[in-house]
Amino acid sequence: MRIRIVVLGLLAAAAAGVSCDGQPSETAPPLSKPPAPSAQTIVRLHWLGKKALEAQANAAGLMTLWKLPESAKLEGQTLDKLARALAHSPGTNRTPALNPRLSASLIRPLLEDLLYRESYLEVRQAGAQSCELAMAIRLDPQRAALWETNLGAALEALPGAPPASAQDARRTWQLRLNHQSSRAPIHLSLTRAGDWTLLGLASDSNPAPLLGEFAGRIRRDHAPFQASATNGWLEAEFNPRPLAAALALDWPLPEDLAQVSFSAGGDGATVLEHARLNFAKPLDLKIEPWTLPARLIVGEVTSFTAVRGFEPWLASLKAWNGLHIGSPPNQAYFWALRGLPVLSFFAAPHPEAGNQVSRLADLVLQKCSLWFATNPSASFQKSKDFNGLQWRGLPFIYPFLKSIEAGNNSFVFAGLFPPPGDTNASRPLPADLVKHLENQQGLVAYSWELTAPRVKDWTVIGQSLRLVARKAQLPPRCAALAWFTAAGPKLWPSVTEVTQTGHGQLSFERRSSLGLTAVELHLLADWLESPEFPHGLHTLVAPPGEAPVPASLPPPAKNR
Repeated sequence: MRIRIVVLGLLAAAAAGVSCDGQPSETAPPLSKPPAPSAQTIVRLHWLGKKALEAQANAAGLMTLWKLPESAKLEGQTLDKLARALAHSPGTNRTPALNPRLSASLIRPLLEDLLYRESYLEVRQAGAQSCELAMAIRLDPQRAALWETNLGAALEALPGAPPASAQDARRTWQLRLNHQSSRAPIHLSLTRAGDWTLLGLASDSNPAPLLGEFAGRIRRDHAPFQASATNGWLEAEFNPRPLAAALALDWPLPEDLAQVSFSAGGDGATVLEHARLNFAKPLDLKIEPWTLPARLIVGEVTSFTAVRGFEPWLASLKAWNGLHIGSPPNQAYFWALRGLPVLSFFAAPHPEAGNQVSRLADLVLQKCSLWFATNPSASFQKSKDFNGLQWRGLPFIYPFLKSIEAGNNSFVFAGLFPPPGDTNASRPLPADLVKHLENQQGLVAYSWELTAPRVKDWTVIGQSLRLVARKAQLPPRCAALAWFTAAGPKLWPSVTEVTQTGHGQLSFERRSSLGLTAVELHLLADWLESPEFPHGLHTLVAPPGEAPVPASLPPPAKNR
């Protein structure tokens, strides 16, 4: 059976539940036999819970932001939407269908517990057709009883649900769910061990062996997981490709990506994130000295990102080769300037930048001619002042693409608005930044931003791009934008580094206020505001409406 059925089934179980027939007692199930040698744990995830974070001194900065009234409103809205989605799913391939009679009020407090209480999740696979999943959540007796009551009531609303069976008068209930796309039944179990409520799913004849292991760990260590030396708030280990296949996600993951580990903690003021990406084979990275576009940066920088070594990977992509514009670049740079929100730029050094821009310009005009014909108010045109394309037709955004010589190097240069001055009057990048880049031999990617102004900038950029693409804009008074207004000015700068730390390993490090950059926060808001949440983005699924046009910006000066 595909693990996707099991994973989605447990989410439905956490929301839709199991029946609670039988006479419960405090006896936990015995420790089951160890898994077969071929069994592979593909997910481990431990979440400390928001309630515990409130007492952590190293989470003080995060909790200051999380306790804002606007944060509470967005949190409540998100939990409400998720509860309604689970209760009234139309039965697509993405979410198990539940009976419309199922009240979201049964699910809502359980989702809140998953956010506020400590929990642990583990998924194990033994071959393509056998898997099991278990989740433990630390609950007091009152909340544990609520889970039993609500899950039992929710089960009764499942269409065609057979009665559950009690097992040996223990606090364990099991349900056999025969999924239409699965040859084997799914065994769903609920039990209690110590301070933990345990939920499990298994797809073979053994109803829930992993729950037995959880119970044994709890008896021995008072927790279903091994204590961590990092004292992180959120810790996870997973194998990306089996997990993506289990969830039927068409992610373009590297074939050799074997395992990812992640942890998030804090130092009191900021959030600290660490990740390790392990590959089965040595990485094919082309690490060359940085070719910084210093001559192209003509103002005060509010964000700067540098990436290198990706030429071999890009050259292997069918999408790149289909462009027929020559060899790919090996470095790319992104930056933003203080001032107008749309002063965001991109540059890639390439010895044939002029030829590549000419070919790419012809390709854009050819491929997008039909779209331009139906959108006469805005389109790309070949520039008369430089080699490349410039945008015409809208008063607040002027995207461009050009080739340019800067110092002894040629660059492909693009942006959402022409730079505000002559490149001969550029300001140098901070000396500490340049020194740091040059001294980190294995550095693959570096990103720094003033997150507070960039959150505001990306709100304007996102709304402008939606207008150009005739997509739905985020409602001006939505909870996510109100959260940006309240939390945005309080955000610290963000620094992210990706380093090659072994022949087959990349390490990720980030220091920030919320664990996300400004553009990632904007994507999060787009997702949370989706009318079909948790599916889709608001931009893509909401019907386009009459949204206010962003304020006009001054037209760019000519010949820049």
